[in-house]
Amino acid sequence: MSAMAARETKAQDLDRRLGIKTTTLHMYVNGDGTPKEPGQTQLERNDPAAAV
Repeated sequence: MSAMAARETKAQDLDRRLGIKTTTLHMYVNGDGTPKEPGQTQLERNDPAAAV
């Protein structure tokens, strides 16, 4: 999410680094780096303390 928040980051470069498709990246994270609902749900599953 912090990489997406950086203005110089290109989603296409980030998705290659992560090994996912750009559509998958945008399904979980907004362009400003904040999590979308599915991303927030995933965070909470992995770390209940991440609930925002």
